[in-house]
Amino acid sequence: KPKTASAEEPWARWLAREDKVSCVAITGGTHGNERNGVYLGRRFAELKGPAGKLGPHGYSFELKVLESNPASVEANLRYTEEDMNRCFFLKDLQDASHTKLYEHRRAKEIDSELGPKSSLTPKCDFIFDLHNTTAATGVALMTHPRDTFAHELYAHLHKTDPSVRLVFWANAEAPMLPSVGRSGMTFEVGPVPWGCLHAGQYLQSERLLHEALKYLDCHNRSGPTAERCKTPITAFKSGAKVPYPRGPDGQLAGMIHPNLQGQDFVKISASTPVFTLFDGREQTLAEAVKGEVPAGDIIPFFVNEAAYYEKDIAFMLAVTVSLEPEVLVNVS
Repeated sequence: KPKTASAEEPWARWLAREDKVSCVAITGGTHGNERNGVYLGRRFAELKGPAGKLGPHGYSFELKVLESNPASVEANLRYTEEDMNRCFFLKDLQDASHTKLYEHRRAKEIDSELGPKSSLTPKCDFIFDLHNTTAATGVALMTHPRDTFAHELYAHLHKTDPSVRLVFWANAEAPMLPSVGRSGMTFEVGPVPWGCLHAGQYLQSERLLHEALKYLDCHNRSGPTAERCKTPITAFKSGAKVPYPRGPDGQLAGMIHPNLQGQDFVKISASTPVFTLFDGREQTLAEAVKGEVPAGDIIPFFVNEAAYYEKDIAFMLAVTVSLEPEVLVNVS
């Protein structure tokens, strides 16, 4: 276990190669209308239990499974009062008075069961949080840019399924549910409409989760000196959030350009048309961001995500970064 964490970043206590994984959690229904995540979580709930032969899964760690936001699942809504996947800032979890809304209270319950986020030794070592998106992301695994243990796991999963992508959260405290544990990642899988199930995306996610659990078990059984190989991977570093075009009255003045729709993780440039305005004109990326175009390859993602209309995010931009984590050679 980590011996220390900085006073500025007490939540920064990610798993290291020498750490044993004692407890893994799978959470679904953080957003209640993302039904693949809800039902995939319920599927894995059949395997939850203690480590080893005492549990139904046979892994060398305890497996917990939670339905994160049961009220929103029941209502088939993203959330009841506030987006719960923004409710896991440490200051909010530690504020005893921060309980006005349902999601505030539920986030504290999850922190108590899987964390606490303030602890060097939370109850859960690794958390997989299962989400869907209406955007055409495929399977995008999102994690912290300094969580090298999660990067290693991703590199293995990418070898088994090259379509999977790695996306970094901002290099700061994450308010997402997986941050309660030591390490973790969000499965963002799409396109899947709200309130619907998508069999292909469900089955792909199920295979990846089983493979991830197998890798974590192999990590425990192999130990830190097991043979590993450097594995080159590409990650997408989150950057600017591009807002929708709006008129003087604040109402939408346009929509995602048809050539951008469904093109998540496909490179664009400053001159690429990204919006079709209602008056028939086109707006380029450079015009949309008022000339503040990132250097290097520009990658859009979460294009036309339905939940982001309320946040005024038409899509997000990323740049690519190269990594070379060392990955276990023999995983069986």
